[in-house]
Amino acid sequence: MEESDPVPETILEEAEEATGQLLLAKSREHYEKVFSEFNDWKEERGVMTINEEVLLSYFLNLKKRYAISSMWSKYSMLKAAIKVYKNIDIGKYSKLMAYLKNQSRGYRPKKAEVLERTHVQEFLTRACDKEYLMIKVALIMGVSGACRCCELTNLKISDVEDRGAYLIVSIPDTKTGVSRKFTIREEGFSINTVEKCRKYMSLRPKKLSIERFFLRYAKQKCTTQPVGINTLSKVPSIVASFLNLANAEAYTGHCMRRTSTTLLANRGANLTTIKRHGGWRSSAIAETYIEDSVSNKLDISRKIQGSPGTSRSLLETSIVPTTTIRSGTDNTYKLLINGNEVKYDKTKNEMSINVNVNVNKIQS
Repeated sequence: MEESDPVPETILEEAEEATGQLLLAKSREHYEKVFSEFNDWKEERGVMTINEEVLLSYFLNLKKRYAISSMWSKYSMLKAAIKVYKNIDIGKYSKLMAYLKNQSRGYRPKKAEVLERTHVQEFLTRACDKEYLMIKVALIMGVSGACRCCELTNLKISDVEDRGAYLIVSIPDTKTGVSRKFTIREEGFSINTVEKCRKYMSLRPKKLSIERFFLRYAKQKCTTQPVGINTLSKVPSIVASFLNLANAEAYTGHCMRRTSTTLLANRGANLTTIKRHGGWRSSAIAETYIEDSVSNKLDISRKIQGSPGTSRSLLETSIVPTTTIRSGTDNTYKLLINGNEVKYDKTKNEMSINVNVNVNKIQS
Protein backbone atom coordinates (compact mmCIF):
# COMPACT_ATOMS: atom_id res chain seq x y z
CA MET A 1 0.00 0.00 0.00
CA GLU A 2 0.99 3.61 -0.52
CA GLU A 3 1.11 4.29 3.23
CA SER A 4 3.81 1.64 3.74
CA ASP A 5 6.15 2.95 1.08
CA PRO A 6 9.46 4.11 2.54
CA VAL A 7 9.88 7.88 2.73
CA PRO A 8 12.96 9.15 0.87
CA GLU A 9 15.78 10.44 3.07
CA THR A 10 15.64 13.89 1.45
CA ILE A 11 11.94 14.21 2.35
CA LEU A 12 12.67 13.31 5.97
CA GLU A 13 15.47 15.88 6.14
CA GLU A 14 13.25 18.58 4.67
CA ALA A 15 10.43 17.65 7.06
CA GLU A 16 12.82 17.93 10.00
CA GLU A 17 13.98 21.34 8.77
CA ALA A 18 10.35 22.49 8.39
CA THR A 19 9.56 21.26 11.90
CA GLY A 20 12.39 23.33 13.33
CA GLN A 21 10.94 26.41 11.66
CA LEU A 22 7.64 26.00 13.50
CA LEU A 23 9.22 27.84 16.42
CA LEU A 24 9.52 31.62 16.20
CA ALA A 25 12.73 32.47 14.36
CA LYS A 26 13.70 35.20 16.84
CA SER A 27 13.27 32.94 19.86
CA ARG A 28 14.19 29.57 18.39
CA GLU A 29 17.60 29.58 20.04
CA HIS A 30 16.03 30.14 23.48
CA TYR A 31 13.42 27.42 22.93
CA GLU A 32 16.03 24.92 21.81
CA LYS A 33 18.26 25.77 24.76
CA VAL A 34 15.44 25.08 27.24
CA PHE A 35 14.59 21.84 25.42
CA SER A 36 18.25 20.80 25.44
CA GLU A 37 18.52 21.46 29.19
CA PHE A 38 15.49 19.26 29.75
CA ASN A 39 16.97 16.45 27.63
CA ASP A 40 20.31 16.71 29.49
CA TRP A 41 18.45 16.42 32.81
CA LYS A 42 16.61 13.32 31.58
CA GLU A 43 19.83 11.74 30.34
CA GLU A 44 21.55 12.28 33.70
CA ARG A 45 18.72 10.38 35.39
CA GLY A 46 18.41 7.70 32.74
CA VAL A 47 14.90 8.77 31.74
CA MET A 48 13.85 8.02 28.20
CA THR A 49 10.17 8.99 28.13
CA ILE A 50 8.23 12.24 28.56
CA ASN A 51 5.15 12.17 30.78
CA GLU A 52 3.54 14.19 33.54
CA GLU A 53 5.48 12.56 36.35
CA VAL A 54 8.81 13.27 34.64
CA LEU A 55 7.90 16.92 34.14
CA LEU A 56 6.68 17.31 37.72
CA SER A 57 10.04 16.02 38.94
CA TYR A 58 11.87 18.34 36.52
CA PHE A 59 10.05 21.47 37.66
CA LEU A 60 10.45 20.47 41.30
CA ASN A 61 14.21 20.59 40.68
CA LEU A 62 13.93 23.91 38.81
CA LYS A 63 12.20 25.43 41.84
CA LYS A 64 15.47 25.15 43.77
CA ARG A 65 17.22 27.51 41.31
CA TYR A 66 14.60 29.73 39.71
CA ALA A 67 11.83 32.11 40.68
CA ILE A 68 8.29 31.18 39.67
CA SER A 69 8.34 33.78 36.88
CA SER A 70 11.32 31.99 35.30
CA MET A 71 9.64 28.63 35.77
CA TRP A 72 6.57 29.83 33.87
CA SER A 73 8.81 31.10 31.10
CA LYS A 74 10.60 27.76 30.85
CA TYR A 75 7.27 25.93 30.93
CA SER A 76 5.98 28.00 28.01
CA MET A 77 9.07 27.40 25.89
CA LEU A 78 9.30 23.72 26.83
CA LYS A 79 5.62 23.25 25.99
CA ALA A 80 6.15 24.65 22.49
CA ALA A 81 9.39 22.72 21.88
CA ILE A 82 8.01 19.36 23.05
CA LYS A 83 4.92 19.89 20.91
CA VAL A 84 7.08 20.57 17.84
CA TYR A 85 9.78 17.93 18.32
CA LYS A 86 7.88 15.16 20.15
CA ASN A 87 4.26 15.91 19.25
CA ILE A 88 3.29 15.79 22.93
CA ASP A 89 0.99 18.44 24.41
CA ILE A 90 2.10 18.98 28.01
CA GLY A 91 -0.59 21.67 28.33
CA LYS A 92 -3.00 18.81 29.06
CA TYR A 93 -1.05 17.82 32.18
CA SER A 94 -3.44 19.08 34.87
CA LYS A 95 -1.23 18.12 37.82
CA LEU A 96 1.73 20.03 36.38
CA MET A 97 -0.42 23.10 35.78
CA ALA A 98 -1.86 22.88 39.29
CA TYR A 99 1.65 22.63 40.75
CA LEU A 100 2.85 25.76 38.92
CA LYS A 101 -0.26 27.72 39.88
CA ASN A 102 0.17 26.68 43.51
CA GLN A 103 3.77 27.93 43.45
CA SER A 104 2.52 31.25 42.05
CA ARG A 105 0.32 32.03 45.05
CA GLY A 106 1.37 35.23 46.74
CA TYR A 107 3.84 36.06 43.99
CA ARG A 108 3.75 39.65 42.74
CA PRO A 109 5.77 40.20 39.57
CA LYS A 110 7.87 43.32 39.36
CA LYS A 111 6.55 45.76 36.79
CA ALA A 112 8.14 48.83 35.29
CA GLU A 113 6.88 52.09 36.75
CA VAL A 114 4.52 54.16 34.63
CA LEU A 115 4.94 57.81 33.71
CA GLU A 116 1.89 60.03 34.01
CA ARG A 117 0.80 62.30 31.19
CA THR A 118 1.96 65.33 33.19
CA HIS A 119 5.41 63.74 33.56
CA VAL A 120 5.76 63.32 29.79
CA GLN A 121 4.53 66.86 29.14
CA GLU A 122 6.82 68.36 31.77
CA PHE A 123 9.91 66.63 30.43
CA LEU A 124 9.18 67.55 26.80
CA THR A 125 8.60 71.17 27.86
CA ARG A 126 11.41 71.68 30.36
CA ALA A 127 14.30 69.57 29.04
CA CYS A 128 16.49 71.46 26.58
CA ASP A 129 16.93 70.12 23.05
CA LYS A 130 20.66 70.82 23.20
CA GLU A 131 21.13 67.89 25.56
CA TYR A 132 17.95 65.83 25.42
CA LEU A 133 16.64 65.95 21.82
CA MET A 134 17.23 62.26 21.10
CA ILE A 135 15.73 61.30 24.47
CA LYS A 136 12.67 63.44 23.71
CA VAL A 137 12.08 61.85 20.31
CA ALA A 138 12.55 58.34 21.73
CA LEU A 139 10.04 59.14 24.47
CA ILE A 140 7.54 60.54 21.94
CA MET A 141 7.91 57.47 19.72
CA GLY A 142 7.86 54.97 22.57
CA VAL A 143 4.81 56.37 24.32
CA SER A 144 2.85 57.21 21.16
CA GLY A 145 3.26 53.72 19.73
CA ALA A 146 3.60 51.52 22.85
CA CYS A 147 6.99 50.51 21.46
CA ARG A 148 9.32 47.92 22.86
CA CYS A 149 12.97 48.93 23.08
CA CYS A 150 13.90 46.39 20.40
CA GLU A 151 11.32 47.97 18.07
CA LEU A 152 12.79 51.43 18.60
CA THR A 153 16.27 50.04 18.06
CA ASN A 154 15.32 48.42 14.74
CA LEU A 155 13.23 51.36 13.52
CA LYS A 156 14.38 52.66 10.12
CA ILE A 157 14.19 56.16 8.73
CA SER A 158 12.04 54.74 5.90
CA ASP A 159 9.51 53.55 8.50
CA VAL A 160 8.62 57.17 9.32
CA GLU A 161 6.38 58.92 6.79
CA ASP A 162 5.81 62.68 7.04
CA ARG A 163 2.21 63.61 6.14
CA GLY A 164 2.47 67.29 7.09
CA ALA A 165 0.19 67.61 10.09
CA TYR A 166 1.23 64.20 11.39
CA LEU A 167 3.75 61.38 11.04
CA ILE A 168 2.91 57.76 10.32
CA VAL A 169 5.30 55.31 11.94
CA SER A 170 5.35 51.66 10.86
CA ILE A 171 6.59 48.81 13.05
CA PRO A 172 6.85 45.94 10.54
CA ASP A 173 8.89 43.54 12.65
CA THR A 174 7.53 42.90 16.13
CA LYS A 175 8.04 40.32 18.86
CA THR A 176 4.66 38.72 18.23
CA GLY A 177 4.86 38.99 14.45
CA VAL A 178 1.94 41.44 14.37
CA SER A 179 2.96 44.51 12.35
CA ARG A 180 1.33 47.78 13.38
CA LYS A 181 1.29 51.51 12.69
CA PHE A 182 0.76 54.59 14.82
CA THR A 183 0.66 58.33 14.29
CA ILE A 184 2.32 61.32 15.92
CA ARG A 185 0.24 64.50 15.81
CA GLU A 186 1.41 68.11 15.94
CA GLU A 187 -0.45 68.96 19.15
CA GLY A 188 0.68 65.96 21.17
CA PHE A 189 1.71 66.35 24.82
CA SER A 190 1.33 70.17 24.85
CA ILE A 191 4.14 70.71 22.32
CA ASN A 192 4.52 70.25 18.56
CA THR A 193 5.80 66.69 18.67
CA VAL A 194 5.94 66.46 14.86
CA GLU A 195 8.33 69.41 14.66
CA LYS A 196 10.45 67.87 17.41
CA CYS A 197 10.81 64.66 15.38
CA ARG A 198 11.48 66.63 12.19
CA LYS A 199 14.21 68.58 13.93
CA TYR A 200 15.94 65.37 14.99
CA MET A 201 15.62 63.81 11.52
CA SER A 202 17.04 66.94 9.84
CA LEU A 203 20.26 66.53 11.82
CA ARG A 204 21.12 63.18 10.23
CA PRO A 205 24.43 63.18 8.30
CA LYS A 206 24.06 63.47 4.54
CA LYS A 207 24.60 60.40 2.35
CA LEU A 208 24.37 58.08 5.31
CA SER A 209 24.18 54.39 4.38
CA ILE A 210 22.82 53.39 7.80
CA GLU A 211 19.01 53.21 7.79
CA ARG A 212 18.52 53.04 11.53
CA PHE A 213 16.29 55.90 12.73
CA PHE A 214 17.95 56.54 16.09
CA LEU A 215 21.50 57.83 15.80
CA ARG A 216 23.74 59.05 18.57
CA TYR A 217 23.12 62.74 19.33
CA ALA A 218 25.99 64.93 20.51
CA LYS A 219 26.90 68.61 20.16
CA GLN A 220 23.49 69.35 18.63
CA LYS A 221 23.90 66.97 15.70
CA CYS A 222 23.53 63.29 14.91
CA THR A 223 26.58 61.12 14.36
CA THR A 224 26.88 58.05 12.17
CA GLN A 225 26.72 55.73 15.18
CA PRO A 226 23.34 53.98 15.73
CA VAL A 227 21.81 54.06 19.21
CA GLY A 228 21.85 50.63 20.84
CA ILE A 229 19.08 48.91 22.75
CA ASN A 230 20.78 49.47 26.10
CA THR A 231 20.79 53.25 25.60
CA LEU A 232 17.14 53.30 24.49
CA SER A 233 16.12 51.17 27.47
CA LYS A 234 17.49 53.89 29.78
CA VAL A 235 15.29 56.64 28.29
CA PRO A 236 12.52 56.35 30.94
CA SER A 237 14.98 56.38 33.84
CA ILE A 238 16.68 59.47 32.36
CA VAL A 239 13.28 61.15 32.21
CA ALA A 240 12.47 60.10 35.78
CA SER A 241 15.84 61.36 37.05
CA PHE A 242 15.35 64.70 35.28
CA LEU A 243 11.96 65.09 36.97
CA ASN A 244 13.35 63.95 40.35
CA LEU A 245 10.87 61.08 40.55
CA ALA A 246 11.39 58.58 43.35
CA ASN A 247 13.00 55.23 42.47
CA ALA A 248 14.06 56.41 39.00
CA GLU A 249 15.80 53.12 38.23
CA ALA A 250 12.40 51.37 38.32
CA TYR A 251 11.43 53.23 35.14
CA THR A 252 12.88 50.59 32.83
CA GLY A 253 12.71 50.37 29.05
CA HIS A 254 9.32 48.65 29.25
CA CYS A 255 8.00 51.78 30.97
CA MET A 256 7.25 53.48 27.63
CA ARG A 257 5.06 50.60 26.47
CA ARG A 258 3.25 50.40 29.81
CA THR A 259 2.82 54.17 29.95
CA SER A 260 1.29 54.25 26.47
CA THR A 261 -1.23 51.51 27.18
CA THR A 262 -2.08 52.89 30.62
CA LEU A 263 -2.79 56.36 29.20
CA LEU A 264 -5.00 54.76 26.55
CA ALA A 265 -6.89 52.63 29.09
CA ASN A 266 -7.40 55.66 31.35
CA ARG A 267 -9.18 57.37 28.47
CA GLY A 268 -11.71 54.55 28.38
CA ALA A 269 -10.36 52.55 25.42
CA ASN A 270 -11.96 49.14 24.96
CA LEU A 271 -10.24 45.77 24.79
CA THR A 272 -10.06 45.64 20.99
CA THR A 273 -8.44 49.08 20.74
CA ILE A 274 -5.82 48.25 23.37
CA LYS A 275 -4.98 44.91 21.72
CA ARG A 276 -4.51 46.57 18.34
CA HIS A 277 -2.46 49.39 19.79
CA GLY A 278 -0.05 47.06 21.59
CA GLY A 279 -0.11 44.33 18.96
CA TRP A 280 -1.17 41.62 21.41
CA ARG A 281 -2.71 38.41 20.11
CA SER A 282 -4.02 37.43 23.52
CA SER A 283 -6.60 39.42 25.47
CA ALA A 284 -5.10 38.54 28.86
CA ILE A 285 -2.49 41.31 28.99
CA ALA A 286 -4.76 43.96 27.51
CA GLU A 287 -7.44 43.09 30.07
CA THR A 288 -5.06 43.85 32.95
CA TYR A 289 -4.61 47.42 31.68
CA ILE A 290 -8.38 47.95 31.55
CA GLU A 291 -8.79 46.36 34.97
CA ASP A 292 -6.06 48.55 36.50
CA SER A 293 -7.03 51.78 34.72
CA VAL A 294 -8.00 54.72 36.94
CA SER A 295 -10.97 55.64 34.72
CA ASN A 296 -12.35 52.11 35.02
CA LYS A 297 -12.00 52.14 38.80
CA LEU A 298 -13.68 55.56 38.99
CA ASP A 299 -16.52 54.32 36.80
CA ILE A 300 -17.01 51.31 39.07
CA SER A 301 -16.92 53.61 42.10
CA ARG A 302 -19.59 55.88 40.59
CA LYS A 303 -21.82 52.90 39.90
CA ILE A 304 -21.45 51.61 43.47
CA GLN A 305 -21.43 54.87 45.42
CA GLY A 306 -23.46 57.08 43.08
CA SER A 307 -22.60 60.47 41.65
CA PRO A 308 -23.18 63.78 43.50
CA GLY A 309 -26.91 64.54 43.63
CA THR A 310 -27.87 60.93 42.85
CA SER A 311 -27.42 59.34 46.25
CA ARG A 312 -31.10 58.37 46.47
CA SER A 313 -31.96 54.88 45.34
CA LEU A 314 -33.78 54.06 42.14
CA LEU A 315 -36.91 53.13 44.11
CA GLU A 316 -36.86 56.54 45.79
CA THR A 317 -36.57 58.45 42.52
CA SER A 318 -38.80 56.30 40.31
CA ILE A 319 -42.11 57.73 39.17
CA VAL A 320 -44.56 55.52 41.03
CA PRO A 321 -47.48 57.79 41.99
CA THR A 322 -49.21 57.43 45.31
CA THR A 323 -52.86 58.22 44.40
CA THR A 324 -55.62 59.13 46.82
CA ILE A 325 -59.21 60.17 45.88
CA ARG A 326 -59.76 63.47 47.65
CA SER A 327 -63.33 64.33 46.58
CA GLY A 328 -65.58 63.93 43.58
CA THR A 329 -68.94 64.42 41.94
CA ASP A 330 -70.57 62.85 38.94
CA ASN A 331 -68.75 65.19 36.56
CA THR A 332 -65.56 66.21 38.41
CA TYR A 333 -62.80 64.26 40.10
CA LYS A 334 -60.05 65.46 42.41
CA LEU A 335 -57.10 63.23 43.02
CA LEU A 336 -54.05 63.65 45.25
CA ILE A 337 -50.98 62.25 43.48
CA ASN A 338 -47.70 62.41 45.43
CA GLY A 339 -49.02 65.44 47.26
CA ASN A 340 -50.09 67.28 44.10
CA GLU A 341 -53.76 67.95 43.36
CA VAL A 342 -55.11 66.82 39.97
CA LYS A 343 -58.61 68.02 38.98
CA TYR A 344 -60.51 66.51 36.05
CA ASP A 345 -63.75 67.98 34.64
CA LYS A 346 -65.59 65.26 32.77
CA THR A 347 -68.03 67.63 31.01
CA LYS A 348 -65.27 69.85 29.64
CA ASN A 349 -62.77 67.02 29.28
CA GLU A 350 -60.17 69.22 30.98
CA MET A 351 -57.53 68.45 33.56
CA SER A 352 -55.80 70.90 35.88
CA ILE A 353 -52.83 70.20 38.13
CA ASN A 354 -51.75 72.10 41.21
CA VAL A 355 -48.09 71.36 41.91
CA ASN A 356 -46.62 72.01 45.33
CA VAL A 357 -43.07 73.34 45.09
CA ASN A 358 -40.83 73.89 48.11
CA VAL A 359 -38.13 76.51 47.67
CA ASN A 360 -35.34 76.63 50.25
CA LYS A 361 -33.38 79.83 50.50
CA ILE A 362 -29.62 79.30 50.33
CA GLN A 363 -27.81 81.09 53.12
CA SER A 364 -24.87 83.11 51.83
